[in-house]
Amino acid sequence: MSVPTSAVVVPDLLRHRAGLMPEQEAINVRGKTTVTYERWDRRSNAVARGILERLGGSGRGARVALLFGGDDWIDYAAAYLGVLKAGATAVHVNNTLSTAELHRRFDQCEVVGVIHGSGLPPWPDAAGRWSVTVAELDGGDTGPIDTGVAPEDISDILYTSGTTGLAKPFTNPHGNLTYGRGSAALGQLVDPAPLLAPMPLGTTSSATTVAVLATTTPSPLIVCSPDDPEEIARLLAAYGCATLILTPWTAIRLAAIRPQDRYDLSTVKTIGNASAIMPPRIARDLLAAMPNATIANAYAQSEAVPAIMLGNVDPDRPMWVGRPGRGTEMRVVDEQGEPVPPGELGEVWLRCEAPKRLYLDETLNAQVHAGGWTRTRDLGRATADGELFLFDRMTDVITTGGRLVSSLEVEAAVYDYPAVREASVIGLPDAELGQIVTAVVAADESLDKAALTAFLAERLEPHQVPKRIHRLDVLPRGGTGKVLKYQLRQLLG
Repeated sequence: MSVPTSAVVVPDLLRHRAGLMPEQEAINVRGKTTVTYERWDRRSNAVARGILERLGGSGRGARVALLFGGDDWIDYAAAYLGVLKAGATAVHVNNTLSTAELHRRFDQCEVVGVIHGSGLPPWPDAAGRWSVTVAELDGGDTGPIDTGVAPEDISDILYTSGTTGLAKPFTNPHGNLTYGRGSAALGQLVDPAPLLAPMPLGTTSSATTVAVLATTTPSPLIVCSPDDPEEIARLLAAYGCATLILTPWTAIRLAAIRPQDRYDLSTVKTIGNASAIMPPRIARDLLAAMPNATIANAYAQSEAVPAIMLGNVDPDRPMWVGRPGRGTEMRVVDEQGEPVPPGELGEVWLRCEAPKRLYLDETLNAQVHAGGWTRTRDLGRATADGELFLFDRMTDVITTGGRLVSSLEVEAAVYDYPAVREASVIGLPDAELGQIVTAVVAADESLDKAALTAFLAERLEPHQVPKRIHRLDVLPRGGTGKVLKYQLRQLLG
């Protein structure tokens, strides 16, 4: 089913909410600070005027970095919508990135100015970029502002998660954010009870949380850090949240503390999982902690959004990701881009009618986009009626003795071993087999590798059983919590 491409842009969504429910809380920062829709709308108007003054009256094409961290969600939201209302483009970064990485991104995106959190120092820049806080941009004129922003204009430059190397920048048009008046991934989130989103600031996740969640869902939005599972559980219970949005890494840490032993989480009805497959053991542990919940899975690639696959997580079918969301088309193809028969392995392609996200690097666009389709670079199998079963990332699939092994399937089995806290599976070079299946686990020093191997031999095919097991205290992860497998290959190769 197609979805009409909307002429609405994100500032329109905020203005609509501010007119409809001016005194309702738009964003609640872990119960400490809040902002209403009217206050957010008016303050972002003032910020937009301050930005335009620094840009000589026109924001068209200008790229402004948002450098925030910690709990500074309210200023971040005012800065973000101020940039969009000025007609400029927001580049989302945070204070956990190294100075060298920030310089790389600012140069790569040709950033002209930086809006930073009040608790952070001004950005020291010899390139002539201005650096201000939200308070310094707010001149007090909060009246309506309209710079004629259109759906095809670029709202954001976002970065990939960097799991295969340096994070790569891609553009995000306004019409992509507002396609169907919100993200297709949120189609199942209709409960008016509070929604908790533990997300890091200055990321693709925080951009979606502010621009889409806060402006389109009927639920009061509570935000907090993803790094404090105890607080996540406390907030869920204190506010009687019906919805929890998280990544598998947040889920792993939340399940590990057994929150049900201290909190009543029976109000949670929907757990929204995004970013990666959730290990079956973690899914079961979460459902035990939140007995009235189902886990809604959203599968997509950053470059393909809002084309998306939706389904409920089934621990007994961990590779099942669901069916195409409204307005999404999916196909599984061979190396020539031709559809393969149902049940055969091939690359997953997605498309929808929304304005496309495009890399700044045109050579990458040629590799990723084809005839309106976005190549996900994931392997999977589709059924005749459109269900998708994921196999693996093309960069992560392991070829051993001439046979393909899904690192995701092996990881799911490794996580079932009680002593394992974290798990990742990679292929390492081998003269005889081409690659050997290698499990890297975070566990105590007392881990019995032989017992783990025997455990896996009962659950996997012989060619899938890891030939090597490496123990680390923690696994290397990127800003979104995904394991950086390329670093593991460099470390162990």
